[in-house]
Amino acid sequence: MPFKGGYWGKILWADLTVGKTKVEEFDENFARKYLGGVGLGARIVADHVTKHTWPLSPSNVLVIATGPYQASTIGGAGKLVMCSRSPLTGYWGESCAGGHGGPELKRAGFDAIAVVGRAKRPVYLWVHDGEAEIRDASKLWGMDACEVVDAIREELGDEKVSVAAIGQAGENLVRYACIVNDKHGFFGRCGLGAVMGSKNLKAVAIRGTLEPPIADPDRLKELWSEILKKVMEAPFTKANREHGQAMAVVPREENGLLPMKNWAQDRWPEGAKKIGTPRFTEYLQNKPWPCSFCVMGCHRRITNPKFSEKVRDTSGPEYETLAMLGSQLLIDDLDAVVEAAAMCNRYGLDTIEVGGVLGWAFEAYEKGILTKEDTDGVELKWGSGDALIKMVEKIAMRDGFGNILADGLRACVDRWPETKPFAVEAYGQAVAAHDPRAFFSETITTIASTRGSCHIHGFSEAIELGVPLPELGLTEGMDRFEWRRKGYVGAIYQDIQQFWNSLVWCFFYFFSNVNLTDQVNLLNAITGWDVTPREARKIGERIVCLQHCFNLMMGMDPVKEQVLPERLMVPHKEGGAAGKVIPWQVILKEYWETKDWINGVPTRAKLLELGLDDMAKKIYGY
Repeated sequence: MPFKGGYWGKILWADLTVGKTKVEEFDENFARKYLGGVGLGARIVADHVTKHTWPLSPSNVLVIATGPYQASTIGGAGKLVMCSRSPLTGYWGESCAGGHGGPELKRAGFDAIAVVGRAKRPVYLWVHDGEAEIRDASKLWGMDACEVVDAIREELGDEKVSVAAIGQAGENLVRYACIVNDKHGFFGRCGLGAVMGSKNLKAVAIRGTLEPPIADPDRLKELWSEILKKVMEAPFTKANREHGQAMAVVPREENGLLPMKNWAQDRWPEGAKKIGTPRFTEYLQNKPWPCSFCVMGCHRRITNPKFSEKVRDTSGPEYETLAMLGSQLLIDDLDAVVEAAAMCNRYGLDTIEVGGVLGWAFEAYEKGILTKEDTDGVELKWGSGDALIKMVEKIAMRDGFGNILADGLRACVDRWPETKPFAVEAYGQAVAAHDPRAFFSETITTIASTRGSCHIHGFSEAIELGVPLPELGLTEGMDRFEWRRKGYVGAIYQDIQQFWNSLVWCFFYFFSNVNLTDQVNLLNAITGWDVTPREARKIGERIVCLQHCFNLMMGMDPVKEQVLPERLMVPHKEGGAAGKVIPWQVILKEYWETKDWINGVPTRAKLLELGLDDMAKKIYGY
């Protein structure tokens, strides 16, 4: 049965070992079950990757996926997802980036790309209007990611080509190398840049001029017109356009969410003001840098001429980067943070992970466990922007001490076991800049995300900020320090976030008055379906469960892995979260019960209910 709208029903497979491509098709039943984005990616990865598939081997698969929203031009649809087995954690890996790649891929006639194999020499994949070519990229190897974007656009003679590229960090197989999309979007987490590097795949270039099918274009136009009015009236829209996510630094310091001194310090008010807004916006002379169709443009383009062209030609830091390269290391020198962030962008490094490993290193240095002899003569002192900049380069190039840091926190602790309390991570992935001691519902995203610690794998913090999900029975905001029902709430928001990440959609619009009913109405106008908010949650639950089952297949023991880092068990003495201790075991138990998981393992009945019969057979043998 042909699709009414939202899909082509086509996955482009590229085998870099043999240098050939082919097209695989899927039907509407499959699409409604897994939706797209991370759902589609999870199904492909789970079907092709086994426990014996080393993440950096040719047999690992890298999936680049759109969802039904990329067939439209609605706000928030300028997104694209990449998925694989993570070289950092060994478990499920996914990342979502802005820019222009998602809409371009859909207009190129494909819903997804799946890449396997390893090319004999560097290549890039060129996808355009139903066709694909594997092109030589030898002259691009060694370039930074932003240089690659320019070079490929020049070679193809089209400035509208969307380019997702790795820098030197991906080439050097840094375990948390990221992929840079159109210079200002980033597939940041899980080390997917290293997966590309292991395949000798320098970039994926995409351009499309085809018209994706829409089931009811008149209804879609009417709906989006009504929703856009609400979006433009929302205070969040104005603030996000004016300042981007840097606007969160000062208030997050006040309420105790901001990481400070490797999560060990309680307050940093003056430092937060130096790197946060309004100074951030005024000093850097930031301008919005929007993804396709976005009315906010939260990515920042720095225009202050005092900064080099290399800094101004990639996006400025947002909240996570300001926190992990700034407050996490007590660096209040905005120039240094901006310079280091631009280096991470160009080399292709996840700024969250860089901040996590450097927080560990700075503390180990302070305690005398690491010496200048270990760190190649660099003094890792709190507040040192010079040390930050030197270490970013060392990590990207795997130079000296940077070669150790490049393998992530668990590798560092393996070498210096006494430093385990300094490693604030889950599944081996650094905790992002959202301290669960300040918002108890973030316990689930911190320790029970399927991709390792992740603040946006179920942003249940929303309900503690007064943005509930009434369609699913969560009608009112919740006190951020109330622990009851936080496991339940965490489970629901996690499911809905994976629904969003499969649409694929930027959930910032959720804070600009776009509710779940709006989202399914848009989906139905695009596809011709009749999805309800309840079904949306069920789709998300299926995807989360599939990803978690993949982790179990890779060898995960949830009882051992889903544990709050030791540092986050210690209450703050001052500030907006002073004295708060998270009853994380109780919250996790409630989460498991909500999911119908026993000790972190889905029951057979739940797997069959979700249509994951293959996983039921793998786990239970029948």
